Amino acid sequence: MAARVLAADREEARAALLRLVETEAEQRLSEAATAINQALLARFKGGALATLFYGSCLRTPATGAGDDRVYDFYVVVDDLRAANGSALGAWGNRVLPPNVFRLELVTDAGTLRCKYGVVGLAQLRHAVSSDARDSYFWARLCQPTAVPFARGATLRREIVALLAEAVTTAVAAAAPSFGRRFSSRELWRRLLADSYGRELRPESAEHVASLHDLQASRFAVVTRFALDAAGFTVEQSDDGGFRLLGMPPSPRFSRAHGKLLSVLRLAKAAFTFDGGADYLVWKIERHAGRRLAITPWQRRHPLLSAPLLAWRWWRLGAFR
Repeated sequence: MAARVLAADREEARAALLRLVETEAEQRLSEAATAINQALLARFKGGALATLFYGSCLRTPATGAGDDRVYDFYVVVDDLRAANGSALGAWGNRVLPPNVFRLELVTDAGTLRCKYGVVGLAQLRHAVSSDARDSYFWARLCQPTAVPFARGATLRREIVALLAEAVTTAVAAAAPSFGRRFSSRELWRRLLADSYGRELRPESAEHVASLHDLQASRFAVVTRFALDAAGFTVEQSDDGGFRLLGMPPSPRFSRAHGKLLSVLRLAKAAFTFDGGADYLVWKIERHAGRRLAITPWQRRHPLLSAPLLAWRWWRLGAFR
């Protein structure tokens, strides 16, 4: 037996989604993530409004020594000029956020590595909304995200609300593509696969599926709240399947536009990310299952060598 969700439930769904995201934002961090967060705050010398921790290192905390993974953070700031240290860096951050930097932290347990993106608060507000031109931010932040630091309770509430909006925007982008009944798993697999497809992110179908399957219960709950909060009229069956009975206009995201922005972000990272060429090679090798060669000259001049490397790796099938 199926039940129709009425428009009167919208605000209740938004509140429920907000509570769930808030719980994720407040989760306890590993010692490694806590140390990295403290190092980031020290690096920004009071200029950080908030820090966000997301990605594989949040999903699966390290259980022993020798953690050689790269931790993913965002640092939300109010002054892009101060955060980047130069007018040119601030301009690049303003035109195409985020600017991406590297942090290595030496601890008694070993060296911790972090990749963090700098983004302005106003930029983040736009990037997770349905007005965003690409899925770069909301495709990452619709997944569980911790908020280790926020400057004050009011700002923390806003950051949590933006994370909830990222979930709603993601679901609103994916749900209209289904012309039949669909499950939470089908929705999130397509959503994540499409977001990877708009970028130069070499992820296999198995990896995309695992992003859902490792957190299936979370996504099952989130889906119902987010569909309702996004303005859909939904019929849900006893087995958890969904069917859309009515829907608002869906945001449109171009795959070609997303790939172009990815190329531009990679080129920009050549000026901000120390060791960016090696990180890119490692990332592609890890997900594509191929060994990729890079010469010392290419390592020293990542921007000049990027077009040739991109063409060669594309011919090898390292990304699509």
